[in-house]
Amino acid sequence: MFNYFYHRSYLTFALIIALFIIGVMGLISMPKNLFPDSDRPTIIVITQISGATAKVAASTVSKPIEEEISRLAMIREVSSVNVANFSIVKGEFEYEKGLDAAAVDVNNALSIASSKLPAGANPAIYTSGAFTRPVEVITLSSKNSNLTLPDLRKIADSFIKPYLLSKPDIGNVEVFGGYQSAINIELDPLKAKKYGLDFNKVANVITATNKDMPLGFLKGKNGFFTLTYYGDHADIDSVKNIFVAPNVHLKDIAKVKWGYQKRFSGYMGNGKEGIAMAVQRAPGGSVLDVSKATRTELEKLKVQYPNIEFQISDTQRDLIETANDNMLEALRDAVIYTLIVMMFFLGNFRAIIAAGLSIPLVFFGTIAIIYLFGGELNIVVYTAIILALGMLVDDAVVVLENIERHISEVKEDLNTAIEEGTKEVLSPIFSGTVATIVIMFPLMFVGDFPQHIFRPLISTLIIALLVSYFLSITFIPKLSLYLYKNGTQKNRIEKFFERLYQASFGRLVAPYISILHFTNGRYAVWRKLLLTVGVLALLIISVSNIMPIIGKDTMPPMDTGIIKAHIVFSANDRVEDSEAKMKPFLTWLHQQPEVTMSSVAFGSETGVLSLGSGNLPSEAIITINCVNRFQRKKSLWTIEDEIRDQLHTLLGIKTVEVYDFGATPMSSIKAPLDVRITSSDFENLPEMAEKVAQALAPIKGLTSITQSWASDFNELKVDIDTNKALSYGLTPAAIAEQIPINGRILSMSGSLSSMSTQYVRLYLKGSFSEDIQSLKSMLIQTPAGDELPLTALATISNNLTQAKIERDQMLYSIDVNGFRTTRPVTHITSDAIEALKTVNTAGYNVTQQGDIISLNDSFTRMIKAIATGIVILAITLIVIYRSVGLGLIMIVVLPLSLIGASWGMLLFDKPSCMPSLIGILLLFGIIIKNAVLLVDFYQDFRKKESPFESAVESVRVRFRPVMMTAFGTIAGMIPIALEQAVGLERLSPLADVAIGGLIVGTLLTLVYVPMFAYGFDRDK
Repeated sequence: MFNYFYHRSYLTFALIIALFIIGVMGLISMPKNLFPDSDRPTIIVITQISGATAKVAASTVSKPIEEEISRLAMIREVSSVNVANFSIVKGEFEYEKGLDAAAVDVNNALSIASSKLPAGANPAIYTSGAFTRPVEVITLSSKNSNLTLPDLRKIADSFIKPYLLSKPDIGNVEVFGGYQSAINIELDPLKAKKYGLDFNKVANVITATNKDMPLGFLKGKNGFFTLTYYGDHADIDSVKNIFVAPNVHLKDIAKVKWGYQKRFSGYMGNGKEGIAMAVQRAPGGSVLDVSKATRTELEKLKVQYPNIEFQISDTQRDLIETANDNMLEALRDAVIYTLIVMMFFLGNFRAIIAAGLSIPLVFFGTIAIIYLFGGELNIVVYTAIILALGMLVDDAVVVLENIERHISEVKEDLNTAIEEGTKEVLSPIFSGTVATIVIMFPLMFVGDFPQHIFRPLISTLIIALLVSYFLSITFIPKLSLYLYKNGTQKNRIEKFFERLYQASFGRLVAPYISILHFTNGRYAVWRKLLLTVGVLALLIISVSNIMPIIGKDTMPPMDTGIIKAHIVFSANDRVEDSEAKMKPFLTWLHQQPEVTMSSVAFGSETGVLSLGSGNLPSEAIITINCVNRFQRKKSLWTIEDEIRDQLHTLLGIKTVEVYDFGATPMSSIKAPLDVRITSSDFENLPEMAEKVAQALAPIKGLTSITQSWASDFNELKVDIDTNKALSYGLTPAAIAEQIPINGRILSMSGSLSSMSTQYVRLYLKGSFSEDIQSLKSMLIQTPAGDELPLTALATISNNLTQAKIERDQMLYSIDVNGFRTTRPVTHITSDAIEALKTVNTAGYNVTQQGDIISLNDSFTRMIKAIATGIVILAITLIVIYRSVGLGLIMIVVLPLSLIGASWGMLLFDKPSCMPSLIGILLLFGIIIKNAVLLVDFYQDFRKKESPFESAVESVRVRFRPVMMTAFGTIAGMIPIALEQAVGLERLSPLADVAIGGLIVGTLLTLVYVPMFAYGFDRDK
């Protein structure tokens, strides 16, 4: 490859320039997100059953649907949330299934389950993932009294939503906040009776007539014609004039008005009541592109609707823009730190120039390849490039250094020195690159969550290494023609840095050589054994004592500036009650200098996943955006404590959960600590959950303990006396049909010109749905035409029941959730397991379903990947060096770097986690690259010297480049270790491990690789 490109200058530079230009284009236009999408394919089935309790929804709707979905291939988990009027079933599939295939399979399963569902139950299918979370939430409120919230809802549904959906960058728009428009009909039972009508007769007539009906077509000699009956009445006056009996209009017996459905949801944005519009991206779409398109259109909407106030009340944009800007700044700092280290170790401006030009070329070359393969930019990709800096610089410096040696020591002319000097190091550079890639490569196929979150990091590292290798053997030799055209003399500044190096790190060469002489003295075998046993003892002591102290996490907590809260008032509270109780808190919240915006969603709405899905009217989900952590003094967890204390002062508050955005590594995990109790019967689950919650309460590090549902909903139970009812010719079903307090949906009324539709709902006039005494006095008509009060046929009593019921894996379930600050999840979980031993859980299945599940699975997979990488690496090295001994020697020194890695995590106060395991892989890659260079030079010297002298010379010659690579890489990792970007808290353990491991591992590599190399050299 070197000869081919070196003698084709135009091709070489054309290729480099092309990659640079494509890289710039990619940096500008590639999708930008915070982290890679890592949610499993999830399908949600929402079924509305008017008037059904949670118990009825669970048994008659969720259960049949769950049974069919559970039979599907590659299904991972099936669960459901059941509340009054709604069944929400969630099916989570393995990654390999794919979102589209999962949706098709669930749709087929629903076709089978439909025959088992109650009449009128029409399940709707929705796909869910990271794209479900709103990119922007826009709050619509009125600037004056001319527009009411129902008016705003109508405008949002009928005009603004279709307008936004017409823009190609916007994936979806969900409208939330109650006040869904409807044509409400209040039937006067006395007037209806005058005409021989009752509720059911009126309902049936309206249902049958208020709709368009295609009748067929006519085809004959005169042509082809469609035949249609248009019965849909699109305005109030038309509905009023519907005939419900001969010569009887609907307006004669009922009051018809345009209004809104009974409210079970509400919204408050930035402390003000309003209608929310959640703008979402398509799967795989760019958050910033969607945000840019939304805000552009928002400015146009402000002009078009001057009486409506548009406010952003939640956004992902600020977080991602800040993170991306921070990462570019961190990359800039990493380059500066790396060049400073290079100058210190090499004292060579030519090397600085070469590295200074190579780094941006590698950066944009890597971005170009990612762009061409349809990738995206996120913190993980930027981190990979920063991590690779030290290794990237090393390739260029090795080539440059060897060319300089050929000029100054071998006394070759410039062209010969460039060619021969480059060829001489092709093998070690290639071997080091291959070795680094080989050890990391298995992680790309580790499977499940670790693969999806870290594959971009590993693939970016591999691309960067390959681009660096290419540039080091093509661009650097060409650049050398200009750098060395005036010779290799050093100026004063370079000589100053040379003296500085020799007076510091250069002094360490002699002690290293002395250690090698010590191992080759009398009783050499015992001396080597002493050093080996000593370092192994240090390794065992360090790992065995530090790891239990630091604990484990799947991913460490991070301060994103976004706080989430889930609060629950009394189960019988209306949305209006919850909103009123929330207002004092929101007034206080927006007085805090750290807070920029807030979004509060009460209850749930059919088909809306991004806000309030599965919540009761008495529940609220709060999203609070704060200024980023570089612009405030308080940590996110301090602000959370203040918010938690303030929420506890609210009137009628029952439970409070306050936690940071991204508190769990995956959205499907409910809480860091999740104790799930399952049973075939739901009645006693809340009682057991209370006992578990009490046992978990004293655990250190938990900020809240809550249970997912309870039996605290005050229900009115209608107990019909069947015997008495039958004596009047009535059945319980016939009586139930005459209690239409839920507002029966009769039809959909639409207007083509405005694209608006609304339900036509029939209610019985009076306060039957609001007042218990009115309900008791409701008149029930018998087949004989007599009327009896409801209390003559039934007793109405109060009863505590379940407002919400959950199911998991075909069993009824309840979760006891615990949120934390920063204490490792393994410590919390082990304390929870001990606490649960004090609770008698006989007859129940109690399992841990929090972060610990993902942690154990991820660690098992990643440790297997590391082991696989080491095995493949050993085979690769044996093949490259044609020596089993040398191949294994380089492998044996890898675990020694874990001494520094463990101390690094302890000193930086970070738990063992997935990023730290990635750090170990990266650490092994750098250590093995340095070991390869040592062994390669050992073999070169071995051709003319003894094994021991070859070992000494390899240390003497390679000490400076090895130390420069290690400390150059450390310098590049400083911005990551110092968490100089929002979101880097998640990845900083990677740098902490690598920094600690490189410091110790490099020092030990320079002793043990040459010691084992000459010690096991058979050709002595």
